[in-house]
Amino acid sequence: MEDILFTLGNCPVSTGSFIEAIAVIITFLCIVCAVKEKIWTFPLGMAGTALYFFVFFTQRVYSSMALQIVFFAFNAYGLYKWTHPDKQEVTKSDNTLAVTLLTLKNRILVVAIIAILTLALGYVMSNIDTWLPSLFPEKAKYVYIDTFILSASIVAQYLMALKKLENWAIWLIVDILSTPFYAITVGWATGILYFVFVFTAISGLIEWKKSYKAVK
Repeated sequence: MEDILFTLGNCPVSTGSFIEAIAVIITFLCIVCAVKEKIWTFPLGMAGTALYFFVFFTQRVYSSMALQIVFFAFNAYGLYKWTHPDKQEVTKSDNTLAVTLLTLKNRILVVAIIAILTLALGYVMSNIDTWLPSLFPEKAKYVYIDTFILSASIVAQYLMALKKLENWAIWLIVDILSTPFYAITVGWATGILYFVFVFTAISGLIEWKKSYKAVK
């Protein structure tokens, strides 16, 4: 039974539910800042990932839990990259990192990396309760869906740190899949958050495309 943190009206609010709600708010603000190309996306992203690490651990969604560590690192890298671009990477209007596109070769490489990571991590997460029973006493749920979300999200977050337009296309796929997945495994608040993210990914794709065309 979960610890009850407080009661809202007649509804008890557990510690896990409260942390999830805070994580939802922070992560939403993070994505809004990303769409607008605001540097605050990265500090907010680091705070949100720290909270979601706890949420996913308590729900035994281990791949998504591990993903938060990678997100934290990439958010730190993105904060540095956006504020310290190379001279050839800056926009014409100011000294910030410009939106660019991947080459066709790199797009194919991105797809291959996501596929390989999904299969490899899926195998690991399928057996992690056997290999490390003291840390993971119960079997992970929905392993390959979880590891695809993890793998695609890692790549998308890295491309966002590099300010590549294609990151939003990957996020769109991730968000569509994550909406029912997280609603089932974590809670309705996170499911709704990822449903909203479907539209923010579309908005990000449109806004960053405008930004890309403006500096060509």
